Amino acid sequence: MTDKFTHGYALLIGVGESLYQPWSLPVTVRDTQAIYAALIDSQLCAYPDQKEHIRVLNNQDATKAGILDGLNWLKEKSTSDPHATILIYYSGHGGLKKQKYYLLQHDIKPMRIEESLSWAG
Repeated sequence: MTDKFTHGYALLIGVGESLYQPWSLPVTVRDTQAIYAALIDSQLCAYPDQKEHIRVLNNQDATKAGILDGLNWLKEKSTSDPHATILIYYSGHGGLKKQKYYLLQHDIKPMRIEESLSWAG
């Protein structure tokens, strides 16, 4: 494959290090690095190797503010590019509380989970 996938946009999130140390998962950073390598490989996905197409949030960058900023960036890309393809990859802890599922970010507050979350569904 020689052409670049110029309409692909990806947000890769690896919450390897948590402010609440018992919830740290260092292997998640290797996950995002492996996905990134596959995305920019010209024989696989052929995303351009630039921040205009792929954002990686690992450890301290995977905060509530960082993740929300990344999601807004993806929204802008999908709005401005009618052919956009969006990929969101998350590697980290999740949880269930009061029948709601959560993905936990770097700056999670374990005693105040619901108010410190990036997103919930």
